[in-house]
Amino acid sequence: MQTATENDVMHVSDHYESVIACQQSVLLFYYALDRGEYPLAMAQVAPDCQWERGGAMLRGRQQIEDSLRNRPVTQVARHTVQNFAVLRGEAQRATAVYSLCVHLYDDGSPASLPVPGSTPFLLADVTCELGLEADNAWRIRRLDIQRIFSYSREVIHPLAAPKQG
Repeated sequence: MQTATENDVMHVSDHYESVIACQQSVLLFYYALDRGEYPLAMAQVAPDCQWERGGAMLRGRQQIEDSLRNRPVTQVARHTVQNFAVLRGEAQRATAVYSLCVHLYDDGSPASLPVPGSTPFLLADVTCELGLEADNAWRIRRLDIQRIFSYSREVIHPLAAPKQG
């Protein structure tokens, strides 16, 4: 039989195991997104995930994937997650926060790495709700992205259609 101290240690260990699993889900989402590996990105998203992206509320994996696949094939993007913390963690739900820095490059030609450096496109604070699914995987259930800094004057809204003539 475990002592109270051993039970506490196991509980703390379980908590940090969940924190790491949540963080991995978020990191894998952006890693896959940046490389166009949409099946891997969608594996990190709950079936009923909600994400306001480009002024539209996306609901579910299919809408999210369709939106992501609309990105220009010539665009190179990198998302950097920093200051990740789980503010609220329960047995089946967690709320994480982090800073998200996005670099974008697109000169209209096929991308060849490395691309020229530039300032970041934006810096945002993100609140991410995650849930433990039936297969024991933590998945993103909701993304709430709050822009803090936008660095590009000519791009006010990253997903808006380009102005015509």
